Amino acid sequence: MKASEWFLLHFEIHRRSDEWGMIQVFDDGNKRYLSFGTADEQSCQLKQNPLQLQHDYSRAMLTSLLMFGDQTPQRMTMLGLGGGSLPATIHELLPECEIDVAELRQAVVQVARQYFKLPRSPRMKIHVQDAGVWLDEAEAGQCDWLMSDLFLSDGLDQQQLQETFLARCDRHLKPGGWLVLNLWREHRDHGLWVQQLKDRFPTVLHATTNDGNWIVWARKAITSLTDAIPTTVPSDSEAKQRAKELSPQFGFNLWQAARPFYRNRQR
Repeated sequence: MKASEWFLLHFEIHRRSDEWGMIQVFDDGNKRYLSFGTADEQSCQLKQNPLQLQHDYSRAMLTSLLMFGDQTPQRMTMLGLGGGSLPATIHELLPECEIDVAELRQAVVQVARQYFKLPRSPRMKIHVQDAGVWLDEAEAGQCDWLMSDLFLSDGLDQQQLQETFLARCDRHLKPGGWLVLNLWREHRDHGLWVQQLKDRFPTVLHATTNDGNWIVWARKAITSLTDAIPTTVPSDSEAKQRAKELSPQFGFNLWQAARPFYRNRQR
């Protein structure tokens, strides 16, 4: 859809600017959208069921939960908030999980709370700070599950394509923890960065979604058998069974989202 057509179909209900650009909220009666001044949807929320993720890429990111088998991640970090759909869903449906969110823009946090029902909770801490800086300052080895969804008004935050960023993520994760990255499909061809990723994370699964995003699941090395449970990536049949158990509460077919990752599994 052309940008001009997109804007004609959506009614703007809020607009503000900060030093990084425009923030807009649109509504079509059924769904609510966050945009950073372009026709790209940073977030999309179904108003009658705010916890049901709407974008293929966000579903693919959340589906990495299957890599934990029948365990529940205890600590999750989200880099980049947007409308807050992913952390809000995880907060509600995984009540044992504590969440940290690093978001560069205070205005984005305010919009997520006001228009997208981002919860206020002692289990969800919001840090208004650049993601890379926050990772440097955060406690090392504290996180089971690290998601990075860093986009600005002009596209992908380029720090995600730097080796130093991978090193920061590695430091932040516990042994056996999972890093989940949301990138564009063209980043599959960044050969040096892809090799740096594989060199640092011994298990890599990836898939390209229908909306043009390239999602990467990368597991930090396990240094001893007691570091992580499960100690191996769940098999196809194990992941499929776990997806069947979890899909009703999340409102979409997790195995359908996970299957492409198993096709592109690399060790």
